[in-house]
Amino acid sequence: MTLSIPMPLLVTIDDAGWWLGQDGSSVGQPFRTGMPRAHCPEDYTALIALGRALNMKIPAGFVLCEWDQTRLLRSLPSATWMAEQWRSPFTDQKTKEEAAQIIQTGSEYLEVAVHGVGHEFWDQGRMFRSEFHDPEGRMRPRELVKQHLEYFFRLMEAFGLAQAPRIFIPPALHHGFGKAEKGFQAIARSFGIQYIPLVFSRADCSIAPQFKGLGWEEGVLLMERGISQTRWNQVAAAPEFSFNSPILALHWANILHPNPDRNMGVINAWSDFIKERASENQVVLSRDISACLTQYLNATQSRIQAKKKKIVVFLDWIDKVPAKALNDTLFFSLDLPRGLELRLSGAEKKEPLNQYEARFIKTGMPRAGKIVFEYYLPS
Repeated sequence: MTLSIPMPLLVTIDDAGWWLGQDGSSVGQPFRTGMPRAHCPEDYTALIALGRALNMKIPAGFVLCEWDQTRLLRSLPSATWMAEQWRSPFTDQKTKEEAAQIIQTGSEYLEVAVHGVGHEFWDQGRMFRSEFHDPEGRMRPRELVKQHLEYFFRLMEAFGLAQAPRIFIPPALHHGFGKAEKGFQAIARSFGIQYIPLVFSRADCSIAPQFKGLGWEEGVLLMERGISQTRWNQVAAAPEFSFNSPILALHWANILHPNPDRNMGVINAWSDFIKERASENQVVLSRDISACLTQYLNATQSRIQAKKKKIVVFLDWIDKVPAKALNDTLFFSLDLPRGLELRLSGAEKKEPLNQYEARFIKTGMPRAGKIVFEYYLPS
């Protein structure tokens, strides 16, 4: 009998929420999505369809300035390119309400994450990358960071887009780690943020993360997501991913078509690719971000010890990680010789939710820090 622990896979999407698609960075406006058309409600239908096809609650990082219908952001000039003269370039209330309804009803497969108000930072008419941290990972002034988050939540609540977002995706991957109560994580926690997928090599890390690819600070979990392997503005991108990371980080334009009526062709190509290649690589598709990081810890930190007629898996890491961040499900891959039966102790065996989970043994969390897989000949 041989046992291994599969890596997880979670898909994330950056830059949802824009209404205009064109890259305006050459004239001091945001980069947006690079889409050569305006976005529409069908683009949210497509995003939710990808989650449904994978049975996954996909975190999508939203940028919300163009949702503003009341010129609210005039009082937050650092959030937009128009500063005190702000007026959203897209003001179709009916279209926004239609999209909001799609987002609300699709919440089983789409998780609204905080990405930013305007993604960048403006000072005296000049644009700087990015909204919450500069390229060296230095945080913007503390009170401004709080204001930007407050205004994000106000815009979100105006359309009922989500309830208590728990994920922050750093715009442009500029971030900081290790500043404790003086850093971003302390502020994020006060807004209910629990998880931050990032690239540690792109962040200003005053300390090393507690585990390879995963750290925590002020009760917030930060998880390595890797550099996107598809260019951010590649529209209707051909599916490509090396399955060397627990997170497949995409951007909104990658999964959409220039003709929104053809969005589903792009979605189907990506979902088929992900399911087929996940099966080939013995990767388990994660239901959401907490399931992903829990299985990532299981795969990278659990210790496997083979004994006579049994295998013991020690999960010492459970008591080290903030408990609120963990999911209650684990996956294992077991090659049991024909004719033998398996007895599991230390954790409850769970039934798979679909054919992709059925390839693995699914358990709850251990009751005493270890799970024992024991085989025997049935009488």
